[in-house]
Amino acid sequence: MAIIKNGVNGTVSGKAGSVVFVLTKTGNYVRSLPRVKKREPSPEQLLSRTRFKIVRSHISMLNPIIKIGYKAYSYPKRAYDGAMSYNLNEALMQEGDGFVVDWKKFMVAKGSPNPITSYTMDFDQENGVLQVTWEYDAYLEKKFDTRSYDSFLVLYSAGDNGVEYPLLTNDSKNSLIAGKQDIAIPEHRKEATYEVYIFFVESYGGGNTDSLHLGKINV
Repeated sequence: MAIIKNGVNGTVSGKAGSVVFVLTKTGNYVRSLPRVKKREPSPEQLLSRTRFKIVRSHISMLNPIIKIGYKAYSYPKRAYDGAMSYNLNEALMQEGDGFVVDWKKFMVAKGSPNPITSYTMDFDQENGVLQVTWEYDAYLEKKFDTRSYDSFLVLYSAGDNGVEYPLLTNDSKNSLIAGKQDIAIPEHRKEATYEVYIFFVESYGGGNTDSLHLGKINV
């Protein structure tokens, strides 16, 4: 913004549009604003942006789960920021000139060690129910007092393919020591592939375990 001092006959200073008024000892001058050259991003910057965009697309979709699974791990920072930072550093693999997500290393929750030592997944296609059963490490369960933690199954369709239900979780929740958890899967008009994760959450808020990637299922 240009300013006129001492009325219409006074001096002018400041910027107006594409010009700038300059007051010197010898008088008042008008100069064109310098042109700012737009720098093209470097290859490293482009690569960093690509990595960030890939992880952000998944974290944004999983945000309702991330808010639970990273709440304690990220405090006092946002759970979203904690999940972005962790997965940017740990869950990307370079493939050709780009990056892909390593879903085995991708974490939807961070906390104490996940105590599951072995598991099975059985999908009842007729009734649309996935049942997961597991065995757990008794030492870890006692050390971190997770026996009453609620199980949290997460099914995430990572492909951008117009799936009707890209994110599913279980409504009723069994405890860790129950050793099993069901999740209802709505009928799909087209086949969908889900990445399956499980973690355990303290019933009344507070702590949780790491998530564990159980594999993929097609429904």
